[in-house]
Amino acid sequence: MSLHIRVKISIAILMLLALTFNVSAQTPPVQGENCYSRVFEEKVIGHSLANTYLLMYAAYNTYENRMGVANFNEFQKKFKEIFTPLGISRFDFINKKEKTADTQAVIMSNDKLVIVSFRGSESSTNNKVSPVKIVYDWVLTDFNFFKKRVPWWGWGVKVHSGFYNALDIVYDDLKSLVDRHMAGVPKRLWITGHSLGAGVAPLAAYRLAGDGLDVQGVYTFAGPRIGNDNFAKAIKKRFPDMQRWVLDNDIVTKVPFKIMKFKHIVAPNNIYGDGKFAIADGEMKGPGKVKNHMPGMYLQKIYDLLPLELKDKMPPPPAFGSDRSVEDAELERAFNGDAVKAEEDTSN
Repeated sequence: MSLHIRVKISIAILMLLALTFNVSAQTPPVQGENCYSRVFEEKVIGHSLANTYLLMYAAYNTYENRMGVANFNEFQKKFKEIFTPLGISRFDFINKKEKTADTQAVIMSNDKLVIVSFRGSESSTNNKVSPVKIVYDWVLTDFNFFKKRVPWWGWGVKVHSGFYNALDIVYDDLKSLVDRHMAGVPKRLWITGHSLGAGVAPLAAYRLAGDGLDVQGVYTFAGPRIGNDNFAKAIKKRFPDMQRWVLDNDIVTKVPFKIMKFKHIVAPNNIYGDGKFAIADGEMKGPGKVKNHMPGMYLQKIYDLLPLELKDKMPPPPAFGSDRSVEDAELERAFNGDAVKAEEDTSN
């Protein structure tokens, strides 16, 4: 074999090896790549399963203690790493603590939409989220509250003072950041949150709309009652297509008790224990359940509702282990006993 031929063969082998190396060195494709650009229905009005999952995915990942990070700076970095491949190009974060409130939110956008996601309560025991602690410290303590009059939102309007304070301490920053994200090409604004975040999100949407921003959609998950009947009427008039998701008698969606003159804003989209769901359904009957409040449970159950062709286009929910550790029969008995008594007092 001539030297010329051997050189050609050697070059061909080297090129093949280089090509093989480059292919293997490439980052593997991300499931759900660009889903917030390709799959999210930014112009839809009302219910969308695709939007339901992607907004709950945002709400789930807004929890810092689910990231395995040491501080808020690391959380921001990790959040961007997760959502950039999914089609989000710009991020801003809010993290503010005061005596009356502790509020975290993410504002993220691409050239089609802006999403504001409010974080829920982070109550932990031994570095693990404890819904039992959430219920004791947040529901049974923080829900011993006063209503705040908000006359500039309408005659007789009263809202949960804790939720109002949680929004109020960050509102100026929130409005400024949302304005920046909305600037440039036209975009649609979506607002979401889980748990405490679901209590703040509708207030934020209402206030932003009152300041001239066009809010396309409000989706909440595991949300408690927020205000009185006058507030419910006012916000429902502005956002008649708001979507409120409830998983199988989630205990937090049953508070504050009706005897305290609080009311849910819109009919719930219920996910039942057998996996079936109903849009604009009635209030669930039966005892409240602690484990069904967990954001991971909501994310998984909503993912299960997606048709196969949508699942292939979505980031899968993170795997989580047995949920038996979040059960608390004694707490549920005590809580549900109080709930029954409150309902009886209301009917008398």
